Amino acid sequence: MDETITKLLEVVKSNYAMPIEVAVAGEASGQLNHSQSAQKLLANGHLEVRVTDTTAPDYTLSHELMHMLLITTGFPQLQYHLASGEPALDQQFFAVSTALYDAALHDLIRQWQAEHGILTAEVMTALAAGVEAALPAVDELNDGLLVYCTMTLLDALVMFEGGSKAQQKHWSHDYPQAMTLAQSLYATLTSKKHATPFDFRRLVVRLWRQFDEMLQHAGFQPTVNAEFATLPPVLSERQLRLAVNQTYELLHSEMRDLETKKRAYVAMGKGDGQNAFVLPVGDLSPEGFQQLYQAPLKTILNQYDIDYAIRD
Repeated sequence: MDETITKLLEVVKSNYAMPIEVAVAGEASGQLNHSQSAQKLLANGHLEVRVTDTTAPDYTLSHELMHMLLITTGFPQLQYHLASGEPALDQQFFAVSTALYDAALHDLIRQWQAEHGILTAEVMTALAAGVEAALPAVDELNDGLLVYCTMTLLDALVMFEGGSKAQQKHWSHDYPQAMTLAQSLYATLTSKKHATPFDFRRLVVRLWRQFDEMLQHAGFQPTVNAEFATLPPVLSERQLRLAVNQTYELLHSEMRDLETKKRAYVAMGKGDGQNAFVLPVGDLSPEGFQQLYQAPLKTILNQYDIDYAIRD
């Protein structure tokens, strides 16, 4: 393991209460993609970070460790607490919201990897091979693959900083509609810096809204990720002192809370209209609802053990 990765691992370990183990196994496929690493909670209470392809272990391990580091340093972790009653639809919402969230996170991770000399020529070649393996053959394209191709190309644009001229020409020729959408999303992603948790969260919400507009324009049903996907808030000390109803609208959703199995109470941001947290309260009387609404936000967040970060 490279010294840089060793140091990164030590930093990550210091942010976790549980011991962390690293396992590297598998063949070297010559391709890199972001499904070649994962985290698993072991029976002994340790957290295992597993790399399943040995093409470039330092790249893959550092990618996974940076995911872990960013989440433990205030960057909001995407969460799912709701069910619409249509599992196939929920899976579509999940796939889109996760892909766009990851694209924003991967941009930060790529910057770190570039600064630390991990993105070698060999790594970039293997990443390019991974993109080509992930994209469907041109003769297999259909409308049902548009979203998948768009998300795949967006991640590729992130990793290749917009792509070389040859890559842009190739992707635009073979996947014209998906490439146009991916480039538009990438332009949004790179339009402003998002190196702080607050700016990162704001960017993810923008990407979700933009992609819904794209889906509608293309004649597809938009997602409901504004409500379905929970993106924990990044709040100022002043906001934490305000009453809940000064910052959030509490929506008694038609969706079900996975914890209570009843209609969910979703806190929708007044500024961005995004699900910031779900209150696991089951049924509330009108009086209980009003008491909750008027309570200090920090009190409610702590009472229900809800994730949030404090804005710098």
